[in-house]
Amino acid sequence: MEDFMIEFLSKLQIFISKNITIKRLGIENIKNLCGVDIAYKGNIGYAVSVMFDGKDYFHKYVKGKVDFPYIPGYLFMREAPLMIKAVESFQCDLILVDGHGMAHPRKSGIASVIGVILDKPTIGVAKSKLYGDIVEEGSTNFIVVNGDKVGVKVGKYYYSIGNKVDIDDVVELSRNGYPKVLALADKLSKELKKKE
Repeated sequence: MEDFMIEFLSKLQIFISKNITIKRLGIENIKNLCGVDIAYKGNIGYAVSVMFDGKDYFHKYVKGKVDFPYIPGYLFMREAPLMIKAVESFQCDLILVDGHGMAHPRKSGIASVIGVILDKPTIGVAKSKLYGDIVEEGSTNFIVVNGDKVGVKVGKYYYSIGNKVDIDDVVELSRNGYPKVLALADKLSKELKKKE
């Protein structure tokens, strides 16, 4: 990847990070909870969104060619277009994204990018650490970036603010175990790629 492209993408992420809204959502107020994940077969991506309305689960998927390479810190360029397409028609009160939010070098991981673009509340839930310090306070392991608490580590998962939520929302969500909407999105995306 050319240096000028990486420089441009970094500036874009900084711009997005300046447009993140941090405010209390209240997990208890969520009616429609969505999760989105993606799986790959070669350069074809299979993005699946799952919505839970409190009673039933619904899902949608899109597939498409993905040409952008995997570059740590720039996952949004590879995955966000298909993820957005998969989730945008659902009326989500909160979107959980397989990836990081503000636990990112520029506080602008894929969950934040999707949240700002769609103007929706988002939380990133990742399976590995990308950036930030883990600071223990009581029984909570906070993810701290540049002195700000942006998420929590619970077990092997990293939950972080995406957009239109606050750290209390992230902590509350993380206490409920790995979200079923994300587990289903992960499972369905992998099943789809196997069928093709």
